Amino acid sequence: MTKHAIIAIYFIATVFAANCYKILGIFPSLDRNNYLTYRGLFRELANRNHEVTLISHFQMPDAPASYKDILLSESQVYRGLSFESVISSEVSRVPFETLVATKAGNDDCKTLMNNHRVLHLLATRPRFDVVLVESYNSDCGLALAANLSAPYIAFSPQPIQPWQYNRLGINFNSAYVSQSVLPYGNEPWFLDRLKNYVLYHVANWVYYVGSQVTDHVYLYKYLGDNLPSLESIAANASLVFVNTHQSVFGGVARADNVIDIGGIHVRPPKILPTEIERFINEAEHGVIYVNLGSTVKDSTLPGDKLAELLSTFRKLPLRVLWKWDGGELHDLPRNVMTMRWLPQYDILKHDNVKAFVSHAGILSTIEAIDAGVPVVAIPLFGDQYGNAAALQDAGIATTVQYDEFKKKYLVDAINEVLDPKRQQSAKLVSKLWHDRPISPLENTIYWTEYVARYRGAPNLQATSANAPFYQQLQLDVLGFLALVAYILLYVVYKLLSAICCSCCTSEKANETTEERRTKRDLRYGLICMKYDMPIGIPIPNQ
Repeated sequence: MTKHAIIAIYFIATVFAANCYKILGIFPSLDRNNYLTYRGLFRELANRNHEVTLISHFQMPDAPASYKDILLSESQVYRGLSFESVISSEVSRVPFETLVATKAGNDDCKTLMNNHRVLHLLATRPRFDVVLVESYNSDCGLALAANLSAPYIAFSPQPIQPWQYNRLGINFNSAYVSQSVLPYGNEPWFLDRLKNYVLYHVANWVYYVGSQVTDHVYLYKYLGDNLPSLESIAANASLVFVNTHQSVFGGVARADNVIDIGGIHVRPPKILPTEIERFINEAEHGVIYVNLGSTVKDSTLPGDKLAELLSTFRKLPLRVLWKWDGGELHDLPRNVMTMRWLPQYDILKHDNVKAFVSHAGILSTIEAIDAGVPVVAIPLFGDQYGNAAALQDAGIATTVQYDEFKKKYLVDAINEVLDPKRQQSAKLVSKLWHDRPISPLENTIYWTEYVARYRGAPNLQATSANAPFYQQLQLDVLGFLALVAYILLYVVYKLLSAICCSCCTSEKANETTEERRTKRDLRYGLICMKYDMPIGIPIPNQ
């Protein structure tokens, strides 16, 4: 090999090595939907020759050579929820669900910190260029990332949570900032704004006590007594990846370090299985796809609501393709096909699918927007209410509340989304969703490499995130202005009082002089009358 060839190979190797980073992912949640969100990102990072290590409960099949798993468990046991757990009243639901979420976060934190390979990381402290951390119901992983002395990125697989507003420099105002856990949308009326305001502070307090205080006490054992507050650690994240996009979830002012990555999990559609494709193609009036999510078990759907759903399907001229993992259904309408699992995105991309009956989970919401299919949203838990409200505000969904789960409301909602105007609106919103300079995956990779390249992104962080509460609300400025106004008003009051007193004293003196003159003249007149003297003659002194 010639000298020039060796130099060229060395140069190329140096260039590639310079652009390869050591990337760590900390994703301790057992929720498989979260895993589906970030799985493709770490695979692609490894495909680009970055050294990727992912801490999670899920092993990546056919992983690239530069990818390494640190498994938190050998098998995943995610119990899911029941339809009986649905709480219709947000006043009761929001505090309860926040508490449940923080409890799950506490358990994830313990699982993470008790893993022997994670403890080995803490002991050996290997160098990483950037750390991506799952962050929505716990800040425990962020504390671990900060302890490794690497720049870190918070990764939210859901929309922004109420307790994340302050750390992101978002000024919460119940009049126009809607929480992801509430169904009020962009135009709440007075009582909605009142509940929005109260529940925002309740959720923040529950999260602070249930998650941050609890996890902070637990982390002392592993990260030392000098551990900063978890809120300050979270506020110092270089970036925050959020699983939304401004085409549907926009309208709120945010800092530059909040990056929308909605659609990162979406891949090109695959060919449908023959049986499913035939069922859709042969539907004369089109197909309605039904999937109420994987978090809630279909088998727990109450009998009366199941009967209402079947009665609704029976009345429709369209065919219904239904993801149903419950038991065998008797008297199933002829226009309905059920399966325990269905390739949802591939189905939604079919031209003959006209509507989607969904729980409005974030992945289902994104896939419906991406495919341009209008939605009948039946939210059940958490961010599903906010997702449904966002879809409705965008003009591509009709919401049916769980306590209104009746044939009458379901049929009306389906007819609404089948209206040609609603179908056109869904296609338009889909175009807005896709109209980006680069794909969500490429955008996420760019910003990940950006943070690794510059060892952080302090230039993008909101300066208000680290400002004290009283400065964020400008209470000190308002207090000073109030004091100045008080002093000015007091001075004006004293000046006016002095002027009034001076005028009153002068008038009183004039009145006194006039009274004395009158009395003197009267006395003079009386004396003249007494001595029978003509008025005008001086009276001698007596």
